[in-house]
Amino acid sequence: MIPKACWLMKDLGADNGAKTGKQVVITVKDQFRRLLCTLLALCLPLALLPAKAEEIDAAELQKRLLALGYEIGEADGIMGPKTCSAVLLAQTLLTDQGDGIIPGSLTDAETAEQIMDEKNTELLRTLLKGSWGSRVLEAQKKLIGLNLLWDSADGLYGANTEAAVIAFEEQMEKLLPGRIRRDGRLSSDEYALLMSDLSVYGFEAPVCFDDGHPENLKETFLYAKHACLINAVTGETLFEKDADSPAEPASTTKIMTLLTALSLCDPEQTVVIPDAAADVPADSTLVPVVPGETMTMQDLLYGMIIRSGNDAANAVAVLCAGSAEAFAEQMNQAAAELGMDNSHFVNAHGYTQEGHYTTARDLVKAARNGMTQPLFRQIVTCLKYTLPATEKRDSLVVNVKWEIFDADSEYYIPHAAGIKSGYTSTAGFCYVGAYQENGVTLIAAVMGGRWRNMAWTDLKRLFAYGMAVSE
Repeated sequence: MIPKACWLMKDLGADNGAKTGKQVVITVKDQFRRLLCTLLALCLPLALLPAKAEEIDAAELQKRLLALGYEIGEADGIMGPKTCSAVLLAQTLLTDQGDGIIPGSLTDAETAEQIMDEKNTELLRTLLKGSWGSRVLEAQKKLIGLNLLWDSADGLYGANTEAAVIAFEEQMEKLLPGRIRRDGRLSSDEYALLMSDLSVYGFEAPVCFDDGHPENLKETFLYAKHACLINAVTGETLFEKDADSPAEPASTTKIMTLLTALSLCDPEQTVVIPDAAADVPADSTLVPVVPGETMTMQDLLYGMIIRSGNDAANAVAVLCAGSAEAFAEQMNQAAAELGMDNSHFVNAHGYTQEGHYTTARDLVKAARNGMTQPLFRQIVTCLKYTLPATEKRDSLVVNVKWEIFDADSEYYIPHAAGIKSGYTSTAGFCYVGAYQENGVTLIAAVMGGRWRNMAWTDLKRLFAYGMAVSE
């Protein structure tokens, strides 16, 4: 007979089914089984260790990984997280050769041998999802320049980078049939191809455009999602890119705010800033203006445009129409009269809000109308303005510092003037600008850009194209 041992168990919850004070009988056989399971649990990791662990020189393996471009730090002989991640990526690549390597397994002698083998050098330099480092960063920058990646370059090869690589492979597959493997990975050859001058293959992207021939501009050579260029005198459309698709305008909204305000108010009138000026989103750009502050409407309009103050836009709306909602209706009425058929405004400042949208074509229509009005033109082309002191502050200088107006900047555009910028995380960077040279006046709008320097590049190309086709 098997002897029995008894323990008085406390209630440990529903998992053990015991109740306080209930005696649970555990036999010696049960104890033996538990001991056996414990021993197996302790021994199992040892059984999974590489059969030839002593043959693996971790430091030498790390040196090899570093030489292959895996940025794992120093070759310190410690198989830390970065080294293990690099080995896992190598294992994933080695499976393509059918070498019996299983991704996710421990770093056994076979894996180490295959990594050290020179014949696998090019294969192991392939970038794929999960890769990281400076080579990934450079690839991402190029993919952004090709308008294939809309993320920031962070050196991490994630799902979006993989999708951008696939898009690159699809385009190159058409240009170089048989040379591209469409798998979302960048082999050494594909990486070199990506980083080369792709214009020689006929690849059309912003970084491939020859600015020496502005007349050859196509939609694919612009960074912006939407664009429109017109002759400001005739209204003729000279260039467009998805110009009629509604999009968020961000603070280029204030073009319509200014137009509407000038039709409703006396610029010389002294006004008191209403409480609504403070009712703006927390991350808004401010002039600032303060409720109860006294100034002229004209000063308020200068602050609204040059500093792009949302506080000033709200103040303008209430002062001109009694409420933000009533002013938005006035904006929509004015837009309809200008033939802005794909626009609808729900606020005066342009902050993201459902139902608030316009198009690149509609923005140039509004700007064209405004530039015929002296005060509008004076305000939107002013680069520096001093707001007189009020009872709540000293005089305040507001200015525009965009690179297109800086003669020392690589993005400087001679003959450019105004008109209004805008940015939110969802709208991207938007800009509406004018250009005048040799009797030709142009107005361009770009929307949905990633960064403002890309918008400046687009504007320069649009204006150069406009001049080329107007000669």
